Amino acid sequence: MMAIRTLNERYMLVEYPVTLAEMKGSMKDMPKTERLYYEYAFKALRKDMKGTETIHYFTVADSELTKTGFIVVADSNLYLVSIKMGFFGGAQTEAIPYKNIKSIDFDLAPDPFGLALTNLGILYLEIKGIIESSKRTIRNIPEEQLDNLRKAIQAKI
Repeated sequence: MMAIRTLNERYMLVEYPVTLAEMKGSMKDMPKTERLYYEYAFKALRKDMKGTETIHYFTVADSELTKTGFIVVADSNLYLVSIKMGFFGGAQTEAIPYKNIKSIDFDLAPDPFGLALTNLGILYLEIKGIIESSKRTIRNIPEEQLDNLRKAIQAKI
């Protein structure tokens, strides 16, 4: 896969593929409040990802309607990270093997008032199940990163 160079969120310039340790080292340029969310995500990912596994794309995305988080395109799985808010904080991950993804599509959410408070990118996944397939909608993806994210996932399928 070709190397992608992107400005992840507002502060980190990341050249993919990258390891989790390299990503963690590059987040020191971020303000402390935003860095906390990334630290939660990296701690949760460290439990599920292998040490040698590389990340091919990483961006903000809401895998659940009520929880904010990240989407991570890694070597063996697509990881959906949901940030748990509250007093204790933390994050939880969901790993989706690429062999289980049947199809992928994308869209931009309509913005009727012209000034959105969230990112408008939407990713639709159809995932194989034991009995039947299920559909998964991932929202709040930055529009400028939606196409590169889709291409990175498509290359893994």
